[in-house]
Amino acid sequence: MKKLLALVICSVFVVGVSAVNQKDEKIPAKAKSGFAVKFPSAQKVKWSVEKPGEFEAEFTMNKVETSALFDEKGNLLETETEINEKELPKTVKTMLTKDFAEYKFDEIEKVTDSKGVVTFEMEAAKGKDKLEISFDSNGKLLKKEPMKEANEKD
Repeated sequence: MKKLLALVICSVFVVGVSAVNQKDEKIPAKAKSGFAVKFPSAQKVKWSVEKPGEFEAEFTMNKVETSALFDEKGNLLETETEINEKELPKTVKTMLTKDFAEYKFDEIEKVTDSKGVVTFEMEAAKGKDKLEISFDSNGKLLKKEPMKEANEKD
């Protein structure tokens, strides 16, 4: 009985490791090498397929949660860095105070695209009203959409 239990535990472990390796194999080597060049000090890297041809690396760098999106050729498409509300530009804070005064903000990110253009994205919630909003560096509202339920995102 003990041998059977040990065999079952080992089998589950091997299948789990195999599944992780298969997921990682879907990430092109050029995307991984592009990442290694741009973020050599990254820690705790987790890869996923964002959509066909785009691959996301989520990692910690300088104790900050960060993600980077690469194409299959290893080109950096965008970087998202977690920030707190205090780090938002004054222009964005002004718009939040003016247009979203009663909302609470979560998952605030500084997004930098491949051309160096910076935007700020966040979740805004007021009771059951939950929005995804984004602003440019000048405080201009770029997006205001109702948040999708967790089961609708995938």
